[in-house]
Amino acid sequence: MATIEDYEESRFTEYPEPPEKTRHVPDEYPKDGYLEGLDRFVLELSDYVRDWQKEEGKKLIEESDKLKTMKPPSAEGEREEKRDYSAGVASIKKRRKNYRAVLKDAMDERQKFFDSMLQQKQEQELVRLKLERLKVPTNDRTSIREKTIMDYFFLVIFAFEIVITLIFFTCVIFTDSTTQNHVGGRYRADDYYSYLIHISLLTFFGFGGLLVFLRRGSFSGIGFNFFVCALVAQLALLTNLLFYNIYQNRLSGWQSLEINISDLILAVYASATVSISFGALCGKIHFVELFLFAIAETFFFSLNYYINIWLLKVVDPGGAMTIHLFGSFYGLAASYWLSKSYNRDELRHLGHENYTSYPLSFVTLASSAFVFVLMPSFNAALAPDGSQYRVTVNTFVAMVGGACFAFFVSKQLRRKSFHITDVHFSILAAGVAMASGHSALIKPGGALLIGCAVGMASVIFFAFLQPWLEKRSPLKVFDTRGVNNVHGIPGIVGGFASAIALSQGGSTYGQPATDIFPRGLPTQGGYQAACIFISLGISIVAGFATGFVLWVLRRMTSVRRQRPFQDSNEFNPSYDYPADPFDFSREGYWH
Repeated sequence: MATIEDYEESRFTEYPEPPEKTRHVPDEYPKDGYLEGLDRFVLELSDYVRDWQKEEGKKLIEESDKLKTMKPPSAEGEREEKRDYSAGVASIKKRRKNYRAVLKDAMDERQKFFDSMLQQKQEQELVRLKLERLKVPTNDRTSIREKTIMDYFFLVIFAFEIVITLIFFTCVIFTDSTTQNHVGGRYRADDYYSYLIHISLLTFFGFGGLLVFLRRGSFSGIGFNFFVCALVAQLALLTNLLFYNIYQNRLSGWQSLEINISDLILAVYASATVSISFGALCGKIHFVELFLFAIAETFFFSLNYYINIWLLKVVDPGGAMTIHLFGSFYGLAASYWLSKSYNRDELRHLGHENYTSYPLSFVTLASSAFVFVLMPSFNAALAPDGSQYRVTVNTFVAMVGGACFAFFVSKQLRRKSFHITDVHFSILAAGVAMASGHSALIKPGGALLIGCAVGMASVIFFAFLQPWLEKRSPLKVFDTRGVNNVHGIPGIVGGFASAIALSQGGSTYGQPATDIFPRGLPTQGGYQAACIFISLGISIVAGFATGFVLWVLRRMTSVRRQRPFQDSNEFNPSYDYPADPFDFSREGYWH
């Protein structure tokens, strides 16, 4: 008598299981009647096969139950039942085998047709790229994109610059005083101009160089970073002027900006904030989207700065909370929406595939060293008079300790070999953690301890937290440069370290405490803690809203059809631009 095991072994493993549904073909592929008919045939045949399998299983169960109820079963009766059962099952099995053989042929034919279509699409795309590089027009309709509002946005950008220029003519003036050339207060470590040069180099060149590692997106990384920093620097002067007038209650009688070099430093700080946010979005954001994104974030940066620095009198000279924390979480919140336009697995694959260029990784490493050297100036430029040299020393000490621990931990976590991503970025995290008020108060030993802890934590975040955010977290946020690990969490650490250190009080090294900390010690610590949550709240809510608006705009245009991390989307690349493999058959591409 056949058994369940016999039935399972007779499922003809050389033939495919009948599929529940066919493979989806993306909308950009032309409709094909033959393929659609083949799909319908495969699905209908699959239903027949499943019906016959159910019939065979049902007959087996019925026969087994019948034999169990025979009391006592006679040998002759049992043999007769077995013969009847075997004849019935053999007929069903023969039909099922024939159907599955036909199903196999149909699925093989469909796969051949599908592979042929993919190969044709790949070849057409590669030819189109070659023709584009040669400036030869193509008749391929799929390569011609209809004009949208995004293509005419140059006029909007041009008009925006005209408006900015007119406002500068009317609202930005020089003071009559010759003291603007002085070095600042008599307790300053250096003059404002030297700090402006250092901070500008760090922001325009250093942060841009950190995005050169993108093998097919390095132009977008460093080029767009330069554009957005230039845009924000001029806009921030005006938004800061707006909130300064609000702070002085002078909206009824507008006060012009008597511009000086410290105003330029604050404007470059705003550029650095947007540059940090761009680090989370690079490769996934269109030029026009970046223009709108930068305008929105500049306004919210000035709003956050107005609330925390001018109203609450928070001491955050290097911007651990108002620059690094704010920029990081603003970009991550927007990245949630801007990443939704892509297949997440493909986005992650293409993003990490871009990490593979040895020369560009070397340039990124050189940029990291550049930022490393200039970070003490970034933290000390607007520190209160008399505290700059302590901020400089503590930042330097923390960074050298953090860099050493980043190397140590990378060697241990990465299977006994250094990982270049850790070296690129984690060596900078300690400087972020020392960018708040505690750097003017704590001793070098405390700075070294914070730096070592943050350098170690940053490597751990790159190794474990970032993959979890990309693959397994509910949000599935793709962070291109890992700004969460370099700026976001170290900024939170710096904020809490500042709150704890200032709430404990301590020596202000011969200066009155209120000269450095307007709220006095230990009261200042509570305001430092409040700044963490205010900056987090504004950055996440505003970034989420900005990302949503850009996502809606993207849904209304053709921007969403661009492939991520490609300079060819926005630039005319050189002849040796790395070719995109266009491996459409890779698992996870179709969605």
